[in-house]
Amino acid sequence: MAFNNQGHYWLANGENMWVTMKFGSVGTDRGAQWIMADPKPYDTSPTPSGIMQFEVSRFQKRHEYRNGGGEWSYNCLVENTKNPGWLGGWFCLSGGGNA
Repeated sequence: MAFNNQGHYWLANGENMWVTMKFGSVGTDRGAQWIMADPKPYDTSPTPSGIMQFEVSRFQKRHEYRNGGGEWSYNCLVENTKNPGWLGGWFCLSGGGNA
């Protein structure tokens, strides 16, 4: 199942962060999923000129056991590639399941 424009995150040049996706209110299992950081350069005003590049790695699928059930989450590390003069920027998450 595909997903688009989930969340709204900011990363400065050279910074990284873990992001998590859950499906449904209880973290439904959706099988194998991939997650991409989708840059949103026009979410900044005025729109800057320059380069921002996001790298996504270390995909994880986590199951948390609980009494009477559990919760699935999908996680990955997003990095705004460090390079002198490149920009920080906004991004959201898009992706989907393996076919």
